[in-house]
Amino acid sequence: MLRLLIGRFGDGWADHEWRWQANNLPKPAKIIGRPWRGEDLRGRSIAVYSEQGLGDVIQFVRYLPLLIERGAVVSLFVPENLIRLLRPFSPPVTISASTDDRVSFDFQCALMSLPLWFRTDLSSIPNAIPYLTAENDLVARWNQKLGSHGFKIGIAWQGKPGGPIDQGRSIPLAEFAPLAKIAGVRLISLQKTHGLDQLKRLPADTNIETFGEEFDSGSDAFVDTAAVMRNLDLIITSDTSIAHLAGALGRPTWIALKQVPDWRWLLERDDSPWYPTVRLFRQQTAGDWKSVFTKIDRELRSLASR
Repeated sequence: MLRLLIGRFGDGWADHEWRWQANNLPKPAKIIGRPWRGEDLRGRSIAVYSEQGLGDVIQFVRYLPLLIERGAVVSLFVPENLIRLLRPFSPPVTISASTDDRVSFDFQCALMSLPLWFRTDLSSIPNAIPYLTAENDLVARWNQKLGSHGFKIGIAWQGKPGGPIDQGRSIPLAEFAPLAKIAGVRLISLQKTHGLDQLKRLPADTNIETFGEEFDSGSDAFVDTAAVMRNLDLIITSDTSIAHLAGALGRPTWIALKQVPDWRWLLERDDSPWYPTVRLFRQQTAGDWKSVFTKIDRELRSLASR
C-alpha cells in the first residue's frame, strides 16, 4: 500500500498480489480457467471478477476495453446491484452476478490485478473519461425535479462505518454547512443510509436538499445518483464510492482527503491521474477538516461568482 501511495506502481502492483494471503480480505473467486498473467488473448476467453468495495469496481472496470483491444472474449462477474450501472460495457462484455461451475474460460483474473499485468505506471493509467454513463430517461427525470436555478452541488460526507478503511475519511456534515450560505449555491445530498442522522443536527437556517426514499430505492446501485450527477455543476465528497462514480462519469468533482489518504490518491498533488476532472483537497494535519473546508469555501466562492 505504501509503494502504491508514493507512486511506485511497478513494485506496488506486485506486492498487491499478497492480498490473497490476508485474513481480512476475500479469497479469489472459484472460476475454471488459468490465471492470466499477460498472455496473448486473441480469440481467447477471460473471466474477470470483482473484489473488495463498489468503488474499487467502478475504478478498475476501465481496464475492460483494454482486454477487448487485445482480442479477448470478456466476461465480468460483479455484485448484482452493479450490473445496470455497468451496462455501457455490454456488449461486448458479458456481465453477470454469478459464475456457472459448468462453464470454463481460457483465463481468469481478479479485477484489481489487471493493472499489474498491463504494467500500469503513473504515465499509462487508462483515464479516458467518461467510461460510465447515466441513463438518459433518468437524467431527464431528475432534471425536472432539480430545476435549472442556482449553482447545484452534490455532497456526500460519510462512507460505510466500521473497519480500518473508514478511519478518518468521513467528514462531519457540519463542515459543509457554511457552503450553503454562499450566494446562489444549492447543496444537494447524495448520501444514502449512513450519516443521514446528521441532517437533523444542522442549524435551522442550513438548507441541504434531499430526495427522500425514492432516491436509488431499487435494487440497482447508483443509477439515480449517476443521473443526478449529470444535472449538477459540481460534486464535493469524502473518499467514498461517490467519488469514483463522479470521476468515472467525468463530472467536476472535489474530494476532501484525510492527511494520509487511501493509496489511489497518492501524495502532495491536487489532481488525480485516475480521474482528470477531480480536484483533491488534503488535510495538512490529521483530523483537521476546518482548514480543508476553509480552502473549499474560498475556491467555491470564486467559482460560483463566475
